[in-house]
Amino acid sequence: MGIKKIIIGACQAFILFLIGVYIESIASKELLLTKGLLDDGLRKYILDSPKTILAILGGINIILYVLSHGLKESKEIRNMYNNICQLLFDQFITPDTTLSNSKYRVSFFKAKKGFMFRQEKYFLPEFRTYLRNVGRYQTRQEMKLSRVKFLPDEGVVGSCYKIGEIIQERIPKNTTSDIIKYCNIQKNRLSLPLHKAKKLNDKSISYLACPIKYFGSEDLYGVIIIDSLDNNGLDNVDFRKIEDVVSNYSVFFNSNSK
Repeated sequence: MGIKKIIIGACQAFILFLIGVYIESIASKELLLTKGLLDDGLRKYILDSPKTILAILGGINIILYVLSHGLKESKEIRNMYNNICQLLFDQFITPDTTLSNSKYRVSFFKAKKGFMFRQEKYFLPEFRTYLRNVGRYQTRQEMKLSRVKFLPDEGVVGSCYKIGEIIQERIPKNTTSDIIKYCNIQKNRLSLPLHKAKKLNDKSISYLACPIKYFGSEDLYGVIIIDSLDNNGLDNVDFRKIEDVVSNYSVFFNSNSK
């Protein structure tokens, strides 16, 4: 994460430098630092199109700012997300001898705002709310955060966020041997687009999602989800217990952190 921030910061500085040079070029009516590097016709076009060039450079700078803003979560915050996931795992998965620990994981998805492509090949992004995986705990293999960003109406995560209530879902276990069938069920039953279903790290078949609210508010901070490769699942008695544990952590999520 630190390397990404450095690279984005360097790119922002370079864009600001280019904007400064370009403004100086407009004032002097001579495109600076480009003689011998760019064709004379192109240099003339760039110099004669200040609105277009500044709009492009400014747009790039805004995109870099949004990317940089999304990387500002501290290591302590990321550790807190993982710790919450481990706490839930240790309280509700590990003690239950009927559950196979290696088949379960707990994930934290935080609601964010940014530019998203609703469709895989949709060429115009939309600025909207989405849910990104920021924390996870599991024992079955090396932990990797999900690459899938869920919109509020996609998958169990998005559905939980949209209605603001606990959701439990199970899909047939025999679909896991057929990736096409599995992805079609994700699409038709859970409203998850095929291109996102294919990116899922694991073919989980049991899901329990719980919304997380901002402290003292009905607005949602994100979603905690327990998913499993086993359809045994958690029984109904545990639902509200999990919700109580999650709600205790809402003190850390106030509206100022939006």
